[in-house]
Amino acid sequence: MITRRPWFGPKRHFGWGWSPASWQGWVVTAAFLVCIVGCQYYFKRPWPSGASAIACLVIFLGVVMLTGTKPGGPNSK
Repeated sequence: MITRRPWFGPKRHFGWGWSPASWQGWVVTAAFLVCIVGCQYYFKRPWPSGASAIACLVIFLGVVMLTGTKPGGPNSK
């Protein structure tokens, strides 16, 4: 983790992974969703929008992994 306070923490209720734990995490998540929706509207064909959506996902996961804690779920130890 490269920040003092984690932006993403382990999931608490359902599934495995991370969920936003601070306002910075929510901003990154909202920017990711805007990127995905924007790619779908900007590119009318499926190939460029799919490739750009994958690029957005890779960047998003990189930020989450760098600023979050260890991933987990309700039953993880």
